[in-house]
Amino acid sequence: FEKWHKVRALLSRRKTNRQRGAVSVEFALAVPILIIIVIGGVHFGKVMMTRHTVADATNYATRYAAIRQVSSAGQIRAMVEARMGENNGCSQVTVSAEIVTDALDQSRLEVVTRCTLKPTFGGSLLGNVGPGSLSVSAAMPFEN
Repeated sequence: FEKWHKVRALLSRRKTNRQRGAVSVEFALAVPILIIIVIGGVHFGKVMMTRHTVADATNYATRYAAIRQVSSAGQIRAMVEARMGENNGCSQVTVSAEIVTDALDQSRLEVVTRCTLKPTFGGSLLGNVGPGSLSVSAAMPFEN
């Protein structure tokens, strides 16, 4: 009976060592996937935050320009950049402004802001995941 007990203890010890090895392999396979998911989530959050900032600045500048009767793209761009602030997530901002008159002879100011996104902490690795630029448009009635 004593020999049987020793053999059984030896076999159970081997099984425990094999299970430890399996856990290590599973961990090694799962960790890179989890890291990619976390980094992708942070990148997505930064893109959404930048989009919100650009949309807010574009809406604000369009409303301000319509009230003050400003139609110059340069002045509207200055308002957009001032509203966005320095650390806004854009490496380049372009603004186009146009006064459009519809069939009912109603004029409106249409502003389109394009933002080329700065690379995030992932650089070129995450630059290809998601958009490289954002475009936001806003319109307000414009009295000539």
